[in-house]
Amino acid sequence: MGWLDGLFGGKKQQAPEPATLPFAHELPLGLRINGRVAFDTLPFRAHPQAWTLRLPEGHQGIPCYGYIDLRGGHALHRFYLDEDAYLQVSTASGQVEGIKAFVFQETVNPANQAEFKRFIHEHPHLGADRIDYAGRTWYREFGDQLGTGGKAPPVIYDEVLYRHDPPRRDDDLTHYAMLYRREVPELDREEFLLVTAEDYGPSEFVITYAIGIDLTTADLDIT
Repeated sequence: MGWLDGLFGGKKQQAPEPATLPFAHELPLGLRINGRVAFDTLPFRAHPQAWTLRLPEGHQGIPCYGYIDLRGGHALHRFYLDEDAYLQVSTASGQVEGIKAFVFQETVNPANQAEFKRFIHEHPHLGADRIDYAGRTWYREFGDQLGTGGKAPPVIYDEVLYRHDPPRRDDDLTHYAMLYRREVPELDREEFLLVTAEDYGPSEFVITYAIGIDLTTADLDIT
């Protein structure tokens, strides 16, 4: 998968039996709309100054599920949580390849389509070799000009959103995204910054900043 491994993947995990949905793919790890998930937040409580990320405490409901078809048998499953966060599971031919949790940090609403397009094509946060955000320096994860100081084009992909019970298709959007990374040297871990320009249609646009981390199934309690 190349750069997709960095953006969406991680270490391969063993998955429990998947739950099924009334369409042509399965949900991983037993996750589902109206299910619940909790994170092991002990590493964050033990070293609060080392992290930019703060995962939500306690069991989180899952009111929305997003599906991203990356083709070739690869897919992203995003389970949006009650407290401005989501759990992302990447799969290949139905097998779990990686797990990340992201917490939304900031939302920017462009005034119009022209301003939205300017952000995509011109703003350094969507492609610069490195950026400063939240008091940290972040380095671009991929791009043809990696390490040269040049601006790389964003990665473009579509997402279908499902809500309600039983689940039904509720919305569609196009992402223009760039992933950044920083080392957490105190803990030998990494944090990720995902900057995304989200296009929902002719007059609905939003730019989001989300900070994430790689997880394993041992970090999750799914009910």
